[in-house]
Amino acid sequence: MAKKTNFTGTRLTTLIGLVLAINGFTPHLHAEQTSLMPLTYVADKAIASNPEVQQAWHAFKASVYGIDAAQSGYLPTLDASISAGYEKRNYGVEDEYNRNTAELTLRQMLYDGFQTSNTVKRFERIQLIRYFEMLSQAEQTALQASVAYLDVQKFTTLVELAQKNLQEHESVYQQIEQSVSAGVARAADLEQISGRLSLAQSNVMTEYANLHDVSARYLRIVGELPQQDTVAAKLNEDSIPISINQALDIAYKNSPNFYASLYNIEAQQANAQSQKSAFHPKVDLSARYGSQDRDELGFNQTRTEARVGIDVRYNLYNGGLDSANLEQAYQEVNIAKYQRDQSCIEIRQNLQVAYNNVKVLESKLPALDQHRRSSDKVKVAYKDQFDIGQRTLLDVLDAENESFQSNRSYTVALYERQSAILAMLAEMGKLLPTLNVTSDKFPKITELTDDAIAHNAEFICPKYDVAATINRQAFLQKKAQQDNAYMSMTAMPSYLNAPSLNSNTFSDDDNDGVANEQDDCPSTPTLTEVDEKGCTKYNSNTSNVEIGIPFVADSSVVRPEYLQEIARLADFLKSHPSKNVEIQGHASLEGPAPYNKKLSEKRAFSVAEILIQQYGVLPKRVKSLGYGVDKPRINEISVRANAANRRIEAVITDTETGNSFAAASS
Repeated sequence: MAKKTNFTGTRLTTLIGLVLAINGFTPHLHAEQTSLMPLTYVADKAIASNPEVQQAWHAFKASVYGIDAAQSGYLPTLDASISAGYEKRNYGVEDEYNRNTAELTLRQMLYDGFQTSNTVKRFERIQLIRYFEMLSQAEQTALQASVAYLDVQKFTTLVELAQKNLQEHESVYQQIEQSVSAGVARAADLEQISGRLSLAQSNVMTEYANLHDVSARYLRIVGELPQQDTVAAKLNEDSIPISINQALDIAYKNSPNFYASLYNIEAQQANAQSQKSAFHPKVDLSARYGSQDRDELGFNQTRTEARVGIDVRYNLYNGGLDSANLEQAYQEVNIAKYQRDQSCIEIRQNLQVAYNNVKVLESKLPALDQHRRSSDKVKVAYKDQFDIGQRTLLDVLDAENESFQSNRSYTVALYERQSAILAMLAEMGKLLPTLNVTSDKFPKITELTDDAIAHNAEFICPKYDVAATINRQAFLQKKAQQDNAYMSMTAMPSYLNAPSLNSNTFSDDDNDGVANEQDDCPSTPTLTEVDEKGCTKYNSNTSNVEIGIPFVADSSVVRPEYLQEIARLADFLKSHPSKNVEIQGHASLEGPAPYNKKLSEKRAFSVAEILIQQYGVLPKRVKSLGYGVDKPRINEISVRANAANRRIEAVITDTETGNSFAAASS
């Protein structure tokens, strides 16, 4: 049962004090936070002053009083009615007199169809909705403030790069100007550097304009202008989950938006139950005591009246209002459920994008850094070579511009990755704890309810790894492109284009001595003894036989043209009832090992299933195992190695002697 939270007393006073404490940081604390954790400072500062956060905070406080208002339905009502007035009439003993009356009425609800209890539950859930909306707004404000801080740092650095680039251009301009004046250089060189100098000046103005814009945004969010010489922010890399699925698990367990949507469903369900009370009777205990100094005829005599009783009211018909209200409440429940689904979709999308940005930028940074370093070295080398006449002015200017652009790209990627990490943390509901902001300033969920909501996020919000799916599709596409080469390397005929029966040339794709048009087993491995139909030949003394059962990339389906090989194995087992077989699946080393292992298990099972179901081999004589990449024939990744490693082996065991031989296929 949810707690009947009363924040109007000590708890509310404590929370108000905590909020006032946010606004009351001392200058010493500001300086300390700025030097140690700048993002903590700017996020805390923004949350303390941001109007949207304050709005969410007061909405939360309003919901506290909503619970108190709903709980009043459990308590009695006491009304006092007093009347004193002058009356005049044209009948009775007296035509003018003063009448005074007083009445005291007490009413206690005994039964209201659970309207009050469900209304209390609804407002308790509304309080939790406002609580999570407040946390969500605080997370978003902290994110905006942190990103604004990083943007100020980024464009401050870019301004410095642009100014340095401008200084280099001015230095070259002065050198060329002196050379032209001395008649050593051509006037065209001066025109060329003039154009490049103008571009460098434009770059400085552009970066200053960008810095101005992000500073204005910083002022709006944080409430003050950025300080000079801002301290570099340091994010803990340990906060990055190892996979997107882990990140989604964390998000669904911590996201304030998601929990707000869940409690919204419960609030609407409680409202629907409350609407059902209209179909129940209302039972009240009532007590009344009244007094008046004149009776109905105006005689001057005091009369008193008292009553105690049970009042029962039951509505029989009110024009269909109650039914309409109930149906409307049910639709509100459906709306809340779809809002929860939308919250899942948005969290999944935003987190997928942010997490992928972190990983992509992480992989790009080393290359960008190397490009930056190399460009700086080339710039210096070209400048030295230009001074001794081995490089043209255009070479020097191109190298200078390349150096500027590479440094700019590296700086932008560096800060964009930090912003992506912040966005990822915000989507997971972990930004405030990571920055150590407001963790002790807002109430805990345990202070608001005794029965925090439990949910199965995997059922409500299925996880999808978009990056893994795209990578898998790219891998399968590449693998499919290699299939033709694979088939030719293993002497396998094309299974897409049947050989022409009218061909006058002798074709033997698997090199078993049997022409394609007469070969019932078109993929017998080389050096395998075959019969007149080109299929594996068995006898009681056979010890090492290979059979060919190739599969299409990423498939475990045995194609019809290779069933004859399985039929030959089945005939051999039936004629030798003392022998058992273990079908073993193997895969090439290319691709993820766990996936290949599962695929090899499926392929081995497919062959074993055909032996049992289609050819009647007893199940106890057939086993199947998948080894994946554990037992490669050739320990490398190539067309030749993939052909040898991607195979099915049939290990036949003589139960009487314990001897075995292997039959394998590529």
